[in-house]
Amino acid sequence: MKTLNRRNVLLATLIALVMVVSACGAKDDNQASNAENSSSTNKLKITMWSQFADPNSKDGGFVGFYKALEATKAQFPDVEIEHVGVGGESYKTKVKAASAANELPDIFYTWGGGFSQPFIAGNRILPIDDLAKDGTLDQIVPGTTDNFIFDGKLYGLPINIATAQLYVNKELFEQAGAKIPETWDELTAAVDALKAKGIQPIALGAKDRWPAMQWNAILAIRTAGVEAVNAALTKKGSFDTPEFTEAAAKYKQLIDSNAFGDHFMGTSYDDATNMFLSGKAGMMFMGAWVNGQIEDGSSLVKGKVIPIKFPVIPGGKGTADEWFGGSGETFVLNSDLKNKERVWEVYKFFIERMSKEVFLAGSGSSAWKIDAGDTSQVNPLALQIGELSSKATGFSYWWDQMLDGNDTESMFGSLMKFVAGKTTPAEYTKELQNQINRGQ
Repeated sequence: MKTLNRRNVLLATLIALVMVVSACGAKDDNQASNAENSSSTNKLKITMWSQFADPNSKDGGFVGFYKALEATKAQFPDVEIEHVGVGGESYKTKVKAASAANELPDIFYTWGGGFSQPFIAGNRILPIDDLAKDGTLDQIVPGTTDNFIFDGKLYGLPINIATAQLYVNKELFEQAGAKIPETWDELTAAVDALKAKGIQPIALGAKDRWPAMQWNAILAIRTAGVEAVNAALTKKGSFDTPEFTEAAAKYKQLIDSNAFGDHFMGTSYDDATNMFLSGKAGMMFMGAWVNGQIEDGSSLVKGKVIPIKFPVIPGGKGTADEWFGGSGETFVLNSDLKNKERVWEVYKFFIERMSKEVFLAGSGSSAWKIDAGDTSQVNPLALQIGELSSKATGFSYWWDQMLDGNDTESMFGSLMKFVAGKTTPAEYTKELQNQINRGQ
């Protein structure tokens, strides 16, 4: 009996000990779980959408975006940024559909001008005037927020000052005995000289439409001037003027002279860019985002290309210092955003950092007053463009972004009919005015 009692006591003691240990373990587990939940609760999650779908792209805009994104994550370890990148026109479709369903992310990429107008009209974007009173605007280059102001309210911070310029392959020009053009006559003479040597004069991927639009835009800037072009784009002026018709006539002159080759209507932007990068075309009019590709270590034209101001047109109202470009790309905040002040700190850090990284990647000048540090490794083309555009007297931004969605499609429809030879210059500019600025 005594032995049994002893065993019972021992068994009871062991059971009690196990229960105590188990209770302590459960308490520790609960504490760990609570700490994890607390950490998860305090970690701010931000959703972000952009058109930067390829993290391996050598495009300066892509490089700048991903470097800025990583720097922002490092700067704010208590923030989780969930990024979704969608390329090309698919991004525009995605963001428009999400806006209609009121399912936009916390931060999303957009363009100034007409593209953002429907989002603002639908109260989908948060005005940032009050948030920006913290001194942020003092750090930004004057005038670079113009395309993000609607009805007197600011909706986005600028990233960079983008420009389109004429890229010239010096080696091919030397082979053809052509002069680097500064005037329209010198440009057409270079076209003839390159053709005589069996070299395609200009690479153009009209299949994607917007590269064809770029040529129309810069020619209009040279014939009509940026003030008139901007007035037409903002429905304060007309496309149906002698100056716009002259620009279209100059465009037709290049098309008829086979300056863009036989198949430019069926050539994509990527194919046209590859044509220029492989040394098979003498010129390309394009944005600074191609700088990285041109100067890449594997590029066949590295060191052979220079950017120049687009040639002036005699009698035109535009000067060589008026540029196609400006500041028009940004990220904006969802109007339904929670934790506005915390997200604002992350947002403005990201935008400023991207501005710096895009510049260092050789894709446009910074729209922020940054200390870029050592620029010895900056893409030489970017430095040259910065010097060329330092005396700019005016900018006119991308037409497909300045116009709203329906007007953009109308513009592209009329433009592609014209470049295909289905309408005359006068018919084209009249149609453009009737479809986009009827009644102006």
